[in-house]
Amino acid sequence: MEVNKIQSNLTFGYNRKLNKKLIKRLDLEHENDHVASTIRDLNTFCNNTEDMLKIYDKNGSAQSDELFQALMSSKITLASLVEHKYPELNYAKIERDTYESEAANIAKKGTEKYPWQFSIANELSEIVDAGKVEELTPEQKKKLNEAEKRAAEQKRTNKNQTNAAPKTDNNVIEKFEPNDFSPKGFESLGGMDELKEDLYDKIIYPVLNPQQAALDFEEYGKRAPRGILLYGPPGCGKTSVTEALAVESGLPLFKLKISKAGSPYINSTSINYQNAFDYVADYSRYIEAPCFMLIDEIDGMTKGRGKEASSEDLKQMGTLLNLIETARDRNIVVIAATNKYDIIDEAIKRRFDEQIYVGMPDMQTREDVLYKTLAQWLKGIPLAEAPEDLHEIAEKLDGFPTSAIVIIADKASNAARKDGRRIIKKEDFFNEIEKNRNLQISENDYRSVKSYPRIGFNTGLGIKTNNK
Repeated sequence: MEVNKIQSNLTFGYNRKLNKKLIKRLDLEHENDHVASTIRDLNTFCNNTEDMLKIYDKNGSAQSDELFQALMSSKITLASLVEHKYPELNYAKIERDTYESEAANIAKKGTEKYPWQFSIANELSEIVDAGKVEELTPEQKKKLNEAEKRAAEQKRTNKNQTNAAPKTDNNVIEKFEPNDFSPKGFESLGGMDELKEDLYDKIIYPVLNPQQAALDFEEYGKRAPRGILLYGPPGCGKTSVTEALAVESGLPLFKLKISKAGSPYINSTSINYQNAFDYVADYSRYIEAPCFMLIDEIDGMTKGRGKEASSEDLKQMGTLLNLIETARDRNIVVIAATNKYDIIDEAIKRRFDEQIYVGMPDMQTREDVLYKTLAQWLKGIPLAEAPEDLHEIAEKLDGFPTSAIVIIADKASNAARKDGRRIIKKEDFFNEIEKNRNLQISENDYRSVKSYPRIGFNTGLGIKTNNK
């Protein structure tokens, strides 16, 4: 019997509403996203297999056991992948509860056969239990239930909910689509331990643990920041940190293209800002999860409100202030980046709860970047596994931003390739360092009077440069 001819009165273990949410998320992914493609195939297989299993169960077919074994292994793999990629869906728990509920209903009817839904629910429980932080006290559960009820009521009163994916012809907003040269998550970051911990605590943790986050807000008033301002020298990883955060959390990232947002016409720039934020808010409602909004080089939009500022400048500034102020309530986390912290309007700075200095890479970070870059090339592995040579190279790279280190590594590898396709040597680096002293920068031009930890990043897992 074909799946599309299954009778509508049959029961199903998998949660139909959750299944629709998952399909929505998958439809928004890039076609080259291999994890999403695997999830899509597994989900289709599991749903179709379960549909057929119910028919064979009803008819007493001997194929039921074989179908169940195939369904069980595939379902657990599917749940594990979805939990990792879309933790905000709470997939394993919802599916477990649905299977338990259906199994209980079947058992009440006095069936002689043990409902197989119980077995799947038990396996899903292991995935759910693995993700638990701690058992809540009765008082905490009460507060959590109250918080969730208020959130549900707020969602019901939201008149802007939509069943269709938002569409836009607005070219001032661009969705980040990871590719082979993008950061692979925080594993691509060398150093930056304090920054990664902050991002986990303030952003990723609430997404992975929505119930605990609701309790934190109820008990301590802890909320996700309205925005994060990353500042420091160019080439030290502000944009890469943001992209790594998006990959790590599995949440969409949109980039506001300020070169496209600006307009000579009255009110047009402000309208472009408003439309961009509206689109991201609509997208967030559609996927029922937060979204990131990156404003790179925000100094170009917010140079202060001195006497030289025109009325149009003031209007644009006011619009941006309001958009950042209200972003959190629209499920948007604004991340801004700048190399020119001092010229940004003070009111704009105050809208960012977190202001993080991303400075020049220290010695350990330079070694880490070199290792991760060289270890991905066959001809670079011997040098990557020579710690004394890496240390010597890293010493000579003092004063180079992280992006320049990756560029020099690329040039050194190219020199080795041209010289008889030999392995990359430390001398190749020494030569390129001397040739590219112009890539060095002075951190004092970008550093405030405060003292900050030295951190850096690694794009060696995916930067492509043009060699001269």
